[in-house]
Amino acid sequence: MMLTTQARLAMRNNQPVRLVGDLYHIINIKRVNGTSRMIATIKKIGLAEGKYEPIEVDIEYLERA
Repeated sequence: MMLTTQARLAMRNNQPVRLVGDLYHIINIKRVNGTSRMIATIKKIGLAEGKYEPIEVDIEYLERA
């Protein structure tokens, strides 16, 4: 589980985060209207990163790499 401040710091410093064993970079973080939930737009890191589209995931599912 990742905190909002940790996610913002990882985004600013271009540090990788882990989701289900794969490494991703956080592109953007936004708040869901009317709730306290935060959604991160992430993009996969690796050799074939060009063929993967950015996905949106709840920050709670991300881990520090």
